[in-house]
Amino acid sequence: MNRPKTIPELRQEIQASAKLQADSQGAISKILGLNQATVSRILRGQFKRRSKAVDKVLVYANISCITETPLPPFEVTVTHLEKLAAARSPNGRHAAKLIRLAAELLESSLPPTGEDVMPVAQPAS
Repeated sequence: MNRPKTIPELRQEIQASAKLQADSQGAISKILGLNQATVSRILRGQFKRRSKAVDKVLVYANISCITETPLPPFEVTVTHLEKLAAARSPNGRHAAKLIRLAAELLESSLPPTGEDVMPVAQPAS
């Protein structure tokens, strides 16, 4: 069964695209009629949803928005919760924002590398 790719899947494919890495951001922005800063942000994966600008970059890089790969269980749960929270009320919109934020935080939580770890003060002996 085909499904739309998630934003993390699209980010990963954009960042791995040989065509997008081979061409300069300036050239891409001129071809697509986008601001260079917008292209830079998209190529770094700094977008939260599909927009016309993201779609232009996807078309330019020949990246499909559809996949046959099933969603992992976590993303199925998040998608289901987002649908439940999609009510056209302030509470539904707030719930959807909180769910997306929680998903992004969980998605980006990687174990710290040696450079990111703050040194802990040793007690005086």
